Amino acid sequence: MMRPMWIARLLITALAVLAGTTAFAQDQAYRVLETPQATSGEGVEVREFFSYGCPHCHDFEPRLAQWTDVMGDRVTVIHTPVTFGRDSWELLARAYYAAEALGILDNTHQALFEAIHIDGRQFQERSDISAFYASVADVSEADVMDALGAFSVEASLSRAERLVSAFGVPGTPALGIDGRYLIDVRAAGGQTGMLDVAESLVAEEAATR
Repeated sequence: MMRPMWIARLLITALAVLAGTTAFAQDQAYRVLETPQATSGEGVEVREFFSYGCPHCHDFEPRLAQWTDVMGDRVTVIHTPVTFGRDSWELLARAYYAAEALGILDNTHQALFEAIHIDGRQFQERSDISAFYASVADVSEADVMDALGAFSVEASLSRAERLVSAFGVPGTPALGIDGRYLIDVRAAGGQTGMLDVAESLVAEEAATR
């Protein structure tokens, strides 16, 4: 005999809570974290979980940039690269934090997306990253190599992994809002829906400050 639907939903929610987060509600496209995470910035923190190796993240990047411009000071957008245990994505995550440490993200962020998803370039070694960064930014290959292996970059990678676990990120792109919510692109019905949900949550959080 099949259990009533409400019992099944209750069991799913209970299992999700035991796992550390609440389940996606039927009428909501976001998950509420059981343990809120620390945030930074004056606006409501919007943390994008992404990878340069993810084609959907490449598609999402201009949408997010435009949305960020429209939202202005209401949000503080932080990019957090994920690896999901893939060596190739670990190198790309390392590349993000190396560019951040060198102060060249404005030159490299979109350029690296385009190199991978438009030009079809592959980055398998740190030397590949250093040569590419030297070609698009005012930086030497030696400086990039040093940054790729820097302790600060290692620390940033470790923190990113902890955040991916804390937010329960199921895939990319995904958005964390104010250290309390995780929006999954599939649950939100697509990238536009994800940004619509983000804007709604930002408004709710801003109203409580």
